Amino acid sequence: MRRSVRFFTTCTLIAIINSGMCGVRAEQTGKNHKDSSYTKRVRECVDLLMTHGTDTYGNVHAPTLVTILDVQSRTCPRDPEKLDEQFRVTRRDRRSPGGSNLLTDQPTLKAMYALSDITGNKNYAAFADRYCDYVMKNLVDQQGFFWWGWHRHYDVFKDSWEGHNPNRAKWGENVIPHEIHAINGIAWDRLWAVDKDAVAAEIAAIWKWHVIDKKSGEINRHGDGNRGCDFTMSGGAFIEAFVFMYSQTKDQQWLDRAKRVADYYWNRRDPKTNLLPERPNAGRGRFDGGSFVTANTGLYCHSLLKAFEISGEASFRDQAVAYLKAYAELGYDKKTGKFWGALKMDGTPIPGPRVKDGYGQYEPRGHLDLWEPYVAGYQYPIYTAQAYAYAYELTKEPIFLQTADRFAAWIKRAPPGTPESADTWYDDYSSGPGRKGTYAGKYGRTISFFLHLYVVTGDRQYLDDARVLADTAVDKLCHNGLLRGHPAKPYYEAMDGVGYLLYALLELDQVLKDPKKVVAKGAIVVDNDKGQTTMNLDNW
Repeated sequence: MRRSVRFFTTCTLIAIINSGMCGVRAEQTGKNHKDSSYTKRVRECVDLLMTHGTDTYGNVHAPTLVTILDVQSRTCPRDPEKLDEQFRVTRRDRRSPGGSNLLTDQPTLKAMYALSDITGNKNYAAFADRYCDYVMKNLVDQQGFFWWGWHRHYDVFKDSWEGHNPNRAKWGENVIPHEIHAINGIAWDRLWAVDKDAVAAEIAAIWKWHVIDKKSGEINRHGDGNRGCDFTMSGGAFIEAFVFMYSQTKDQQWLDRAKRVADYYWNRRDPKTNLLPERPNAGRGRFDGGSFVTANTGLYCHSLLKAFEISGEASFRDQAVAYLKAYAELGYDKKTGKFWGALKMDGTPIPGPRVKDGYGQYEPRGHLDLWEPYVAGYQYPIYTAQAYAYAYELTKEPIFLQTADRFAAWIKRAPPGTPESADTWYDDYSSGPGRKGTYAGKYGRTISFFLHLYVVTGDRQYLDDARVLADTAVDKLCHNGLLRGHPAKPYYEAMDGVGYLLYALLELDQVLKDPKKVVAKGAIVVDNDKGQTTMNLDNW
């Protein structure tokens, strides 16, 4: 572990030299970024991605983005530096090194579509469409799945389909599994507009290969047809996909399938507390089979709320409300103003200290860590904060606003760069690069969270908080026109959620144009040649 401390010290120094820590950037891009619109920043970054961040490597040049781009040279590293790899992704291939991955690019593509809506420049949407079209026509496996996700990526240097951790599939072959995990909110509508047949095949394959018990609704995060990890975060993504199909086809079976998966989890909750384990089929002997964590509130409940908003099916809303109320009441620590990382099924908080080895190290004992580096795992505090703002928007139940406000207060007391937990497996990150700030995606989601609260309450302080955080993020991450994934990294990196920050900055500019009008409408409405487009406040 000590080696990683020295490595990060060196890496951080490189990042500082490359970036000039704002001073050089100010000379390159203007005297003060606050004098320029946030949209200008986004446009500059996206323009550079479209120019330098595409697949121009190997023999086949595809109209796709690369997942990692060196902000100094503006090239894709074939073998990127490890940097925060052991803390951020734990498995190198999750970064899609030297590759392209449509799933991790979803936030960036959403920002491109929004940029076209806002500016009237159709090139951004057209670029996103070409990217999606290429993948859906050329990178589809024999099951009908897109070659995307946490186990798969396309290598732009070798022009090959790559992946890791192959499983023996139900039909007897070793395959790189399809997986949608911890990246919910896929832009199914945009994909459908480009190639509805490919989307229909992808979602049909999800039902066929991921839902391994068609009667109970039990799922496996891996699309190999076998029984496996029934994580709620993957289940939520599948529910959203099925509800989307219902919205397009009006075929009742898709709504029934979504409800079946949701009911699978509902039937495995503790009826006294309305808490459910994140992975029910793991059994109570494993921590995620016997504890409630914020992957449930942050990812799964958001999927249920989105399914309700799309379909109007009340059971999705009611289940989400039950889970969110349970955590709001049992997960808040009044003494500290923080939230617990995990609860037993009876509602008892699971105290620290944390385990530092083995799979148990991922259990979020004690309080949540707002700025944990791991991109997967079981801690989703910012996502959870967003889910409570979203729940309040949809239901107007006071407990959801109260809980969202408690998260907002905590974030303001402990902004990015504040270590929240001691004695964790990622201590070297928290005491080193973590003190310089957080990931682009966390900045973006937090900005959108504050904006969401401003729009639904009209409280100007939330808008001010969003703007301060946006200025901080731009100051720390902007270099040479691109946005880095982290202040201590020399890369734009899709897995670090730069797309969420791009979208949040666009949101912020739209609100700042006429804040009172946005509050009066309760929405961010963009006027364009299509008429009007509403930006999703949740930035998912």
